[in-house]
Amino acid sequence: MYSDNGKISLRQLQILLILDILGVSVIVLPKYNAPLGSFGFLPVLGGGVFAVVSVFLLCSLSEFLNRFGFFKGISKLVGRPLAGLVSAGLTVKLAFSLGADLRIFSEAAKVWLLPNTPLVIISAVTLLPCIYGAFKGYEARARLGEIVIFIVLVPLFIVSLNCLLKIDYSSLEWNIYPEKNIYTKGSLYNCLMFSGLEFLLLSFPYLKNPAEARPAASRAVLFAVIIIALVNFVSISLLGADLTAELDFPGVEIMDISSVSKGKGAVMMSFFYLSAVMYSIGAVSFGGELLRDISGLKPSLGKWLTALAGFGISLIPADMTELSRVNICFNLFFGTAYFFVLPLILNLILRFKKDEYYD
Repeated sequence: MYSDNGKISLRQLQILLILDILGVSVIVLPKYNAPLGSFGFLPVLGGGVFAVVSVFLLCSLSEFLNRFGFFKGISKLVGRPLAGLVSAGLTVKLAFSLGADLRIFSEAAKVWLLPNTPLVIISAVTLLPCIYGAFKGYEARARLGEIVIFIVLVPLFIVSLNCLLKIDYSSLEWNIYPEKNIYTKGSLYNCLMFSGLEFLLLSFPYLKNPAEARPAASRAVLFAVIIIALVNFVSISLLGADLTAELDFPGVEIMDISSVSKGKGAVMMSFFYLSAVMYSIGAVSFGGELLRDISGLKPSLGKWLTALAGFGISLIPADMTELSRVNICFNLFFGTAYFFVLPLILNLILRFKKDEYYD
């Protein structure tokens, strides 16, 4: 395995985006979209539109952030104190998302594989290889993603396509809900549940061709969204809207229905564990870098602190209901801030004062 001085290709960026966005979204979003019945896949597609808008805003900063990096670039635009606050908020988002990712995987593993194992043990065992991967660097994460992508997508496609053949399409109810903005709000929420978009703010210095990131990232987002929409449609159509809304992980339950999923434990582990690990490696790695920039800590110590914070957060919620409630509130605030508000403000500043920051 050769090294490319820590730089990754656009294809590797696309792979990482697909894995990050799929993450836990593909298994939990059907629960939230189930009240819309057979049209529950529409908010996912709408979320993809919002996500592409976010990618447009984020990638419009690619040249500037590639040159200066996130913390230094923000400091040049709004001053070091405010840049520290913005970076601290992003660190909190990474730590919380890491904790939520660990908890969701731990709960799923406890249900299907390890019913007698405490959550703290499952979470810790899941996190340890993530810390190791974070210390290997961003390029190593990208190369790992090139392997993981096949392990994740192949069984997911096989199960989903097989389930499509089992749906009784004549019995589906296609009801359009007249409530104002219900699809728009649902689309925005689905977008904010897509983890990994925030990594774009920190990834540009690692890209070989950051100027071409926008179309590549947009295609990756749309690909991941189509997969999530497919799983939403299959889950709601096969399980029924009411049952899908009651289940914590309806995206996994469809594996029970598929005749090719006899080894459901192995399929579940291959997807959940690897997707959790890939996102967690990125969260720990970038969290360590942000803490280094904010406080001057060694990157290694910053990574350990981010990992420990995520581990602690994963143990706080009493159950999945509480985690879901907190997750919704958290993503509505921090997701909106870092997917849309911050990149929009930075783009506006650069638009009117661009020459001042390239001297």
